[in-house]
Amino acid sequence: MPTEAELVTPERVLYSGGAEFVVLRTEGGEIMFLPEHAPFIGAVDISLLRIAPAASTGDEGGAEFRAAVHGGFVHVAGNKVTVLASVAEPAGEIDVERARRALEAARSALGGERADRDRERETPAAPGTDEVRHEPERSAAMTAMLFPDDPEAARRRAEVRLEAAGAELPAGSGTAGAS
Repeated sequence: MPTEAELVTPERVLYSGGAEFVVLRTEGGEIMFLPEHAPFIGAVDISLLRIAPAASTGDEGGAEFRAAVHGGFVHVAGNKVTVLASVAEPAGEIDVERARRALEAARSALGGERADRDRERETPAAPGTDEVRHEPERSAAMTAMLFPDDPEAARRRAEVRLEAAGAELPAGSGTAGAS
């Protein structure tokens, strides 16, 4: 028996139907949800979402549904996987050239941003002291949700768009889902 799967954004439902499996990246890593999966709630990282539509009787099922998901939450209960995404783009709607331009812009912005970000994490613990307080590290998913204009998050979003669309990543790109 297949699981029910939904991908929902504030604007529309992008997928709703039976599925053999759903794969995406959460804060804890990549996860696959199969029928009758245990209850689960998690933060969705910037990632490629893959859904294998359920095979109807005698059929092989339809083509795999792919989308670039830019954060959100996943809820699994009662043999249903619901992905609530702030932004998601089905593979067929992705403008590959625009994604390539966004990737280049993010790479350019990353040049000086890393050093600035590291300095911002170290702040004096108390005025007039030399003691330094270090901010706790945030997960990539949390950083992307809290700071959507962060160049690293922009780079990851562009790479995931290209991956979802089946386009080749330019040289020097990391793995879209890994951070």
